[in-house]
Amino acid sequence: MKKYILPFISVCFIVLSLFVLKNLFLTGLKSDPAAEQIMNETVTEEKKEETDQEKKEETKEEEKEETVTENSSQAVSADLQEAGQQRYRMLDFDRRLILGVGEQDQYVCSIFTLAYARAILDSDYKSDPYDYYDGDGAVWRWAGYEDIAGNDSLEKVLKKAYDEITKGRPVIFFVSDVYAYTAGEVKESRQSGDHYVLLIGYKENADSSNLKPSDFYAADPTSGYRGSKDADIPWVDLTDEAPGLVSGEYALYAPTDPDKHVSTCIAYADTSEWDAELTNEIRPNYINSPQ
Repeated sequence: MKKYILPFISVCFIVLSLFVLKNLFLTGLKSDPAAEQIMNETVTEEKKEETDQEKKEETKEEEKEETVTENSSQAVSADLQEAGQQRYRMLDFDRRLILGVGEQDQYVCSIFTLAYARAILDSDYKSDPYDYYDGDGAVWRWAGYEDIAGNDSLEKVLKKAYDEITKGRPVIFFVSDVYAYTAGEVKESRQSGDHYVLLIGYKENADSSNLKPSDFYAADPTSGYRGSKDADIPWVDLTDEAPGLVSGEYALYAPTDPDKHVSTCIAYADTSEWDAELTNEIRPNYINSPQ
């Protein structure tokens, strides 16, 4: 037996020594700042790689959604272009801002166009026309609007309207007689003795040095609300006979606040293809993105 004791003790000693050396090595790593930094950097790098991978997956999903939306918009534009539809520079806003205000009450087109304008400029879905009514008619300054036509010629008035729209500002224009036709493929005339409409765009190919009333695109308060697909819609093109006179002068009302404006875009005429409940945003039929 004695001859086995010494080898046994030697083996135990070797195992114990290896165990002690291992613990000392690990303790050294933990206490060594450089080693600890390497371990931490390794863990951090692994987490970063995981985060980067997650972001890549999210980006792919977002790009996929954007592609679907863009393809849908391009399909609408392609159809309209094939049908020879007019292209406009127009104000970019959710059309529900106008549809929510609704169709004018009798003889108060002025306060409804003011409500449309304020709704657009303020992104106000609860714009109330009667906030600008004194019992007899519109009080333009209550809505932050003023007449900028003065005693200018029609040529200068139309150029002012063009410039305001280019800046992203809706303007109100006084019209009469057969003042407009519904925009798009179906052309229905609109006629009135004295009337106001809200100018929100002009034909993309309009010559700014030789403008005509028929170059302008407007929202007409006589059909400001559409409750079903086949009902009237407010979007109209003016006729060249549209401009009317108030006390012998043209009338064009613009915002008094120089900082108030919205984006503009190149788009086709608005359509009636939206849900009657107006639950989703209604944007222009873009050709180019908003600017």
